[in-house]
Amino acid sequence: MIVEIGALKKSKALEAVHRLAQRRKERVYLVGGAVRDVLMGRPWGKDFDFAVAGDVEGLAKEAAEQFEGHAFPLEEALGTWRVTLKKKRKKTDLDFSRLQGKDILEDLRKRDFTVNSMAVALRDLFQPGTLCPIDPLDGLGDLNNKVLRADSEEALRQDPLRMLRAFRFCSTLQFSMEEETRKMIRRNKELIRQSAGERVRAELFIALAEEGGGLFLRRLHQAGLLQEIFPEVRAWEGLSLGTNPPFSLLDHALRAVEAADFIFFHLGELYPSWSDLLKNHFSQNEEEGISRKALFKFIAFFHDSGKTATDSQDQRKGSPRFLDHDREGAKINTAIGRRLKLSRRSVRILSDLTRQHMRVQGLVKAQELTGRAKYRFFQDLGREGLDLAVLSLANALASGILEFRWPFSAVADEGLKRVQEISEELVRYYFTDYTRKPGEPLLDGKEVMQALGIPQGEAVGRILGKLREAEISGTVRTKEEALQFLKAIPSSTDSG
Repeated sequence: MIVEIGALKKSKALEAVHRLAQRRKERVYLVGGAVRDVLMGRPWGKDFDFAVAGDVEGLAKEAAEQFEGHAFPLEEALGTWRVTLKKKRKKTDLDFSRLQGKDILEDLRKRDFTVNSMAVALRDLFQPGTLCPIDPLDGLGDLNNKVLRADSEEALRQDPLRMLRAFRFCSTLQFSMEEETRKMIRRNKELIRQSAGERVRAELFIALAEEGGGLFLRRLHQAGLLQEIFPEVRAWEGLSLGTNPPFSLLDHALRAVEAADFIFFHLGELYPSWSDLLKNHFSQNEEEGISRKALFKFIAFFHDSGKTATDSQDQRKGSPRFLDHDREGAKINTAIGRRLKLSRRSVRILSDLTRQHMRVQGLVKAQELTGRAKYRFFQDLGREGLDLAVLSLANALASGILEFRWPFSAVADEGLKRVQEISEELVRYYFTDYTRKPGEPLLDGKEVMQALGIPQGEAVGRILGKLREAEISGTVRTKEEALQFLKAIPSSTDSG
């Protein structure tokens, strides 16, 4: 494993920083994630962190000038400057920080986790021979054992966001958390409230973009962090949904995210003809650092948030009911999104999908899924209709079978199979019918006026809209059918 660190020599950015540091006669160390990732054989090289014994600001500004980038202070208290480089569509961040302590060993002992507390001196990296990382806390040993261990409890107190980051690392790196580190987090969980919403958001959505998003949230709850970040969740644990099997609202919310993970893993089987198009849809970035996939899982977790405010009892059935929980949830989730400093667009998607999340259930209950119903579904929701179609399946999975499995073969899964069929049909319709370029209208305004004997006015526009809807949905396909369709429109249509 140690030999692999030599791969860092291939980086032109590192070589350029090394030459610059040599000319300025400053000691510069590569620290943190890049060292960890190259030792693990993971992709590296997108961003680099440097510890500098010298003039950080001067080095950063000269690096920006030399590399045609942009330099700006990031964390003045830590003496950190960032240089952002953009080449075509690729963005690279170089972060330069002053040494925290008298030397690199003391600096490394003050970092977050042992696996991130390793460094490489750039002057040594570009010398011939075998290279070992500077590793005062045996981060390499923890790396080999896949264990996440905090450098100290004080490190967590100094920056409480590190507690959230610990679970994010365990999720994305598939590490286990050392028991004492887990206890430290439980002792200090309330401090997470001090972290800025933007920083919390970044950690959450990085983790949710990965496969184990549901497990990540479950572990956050077990540690008490989830309830501190989202106080709304405290009331979920004791709220029964009256389901069979019996689930609390918290159970259902966590299972909905786990169901989303399951769906993304089995996308090719669940949506065989459309999986590539769906993958492309969910891989799009809604805003910097937030993919559609991560936002979808966030919505899956919060889609029923309105049930705490609408909990009542159906006296006839003796079971809980939650009238208008979709609308109430949209209000709650709008506030949550703003608290996390999500973009206006992301907040709108969160609110809209929460408010509409029961809509597919109505289509499932209908005897037939008509072309008109499908057209109106996407006319109202647009591209978000794809998310809602998939969310309906995640919701059904989270409400029913204890163990997610494919294919849905058991008798108990008949309802689930129906939801999956409707979900797949909606996705098919969007990619084949709804988004195709429509042809010329079968009738124009003049022909409508002649056929119905009505004057020019707003009524003609409304009738043309209804006719166009019927054409796109497949109800009307020929000019003769269009004329018959006009006759079926109530005569009251021509009144203003």
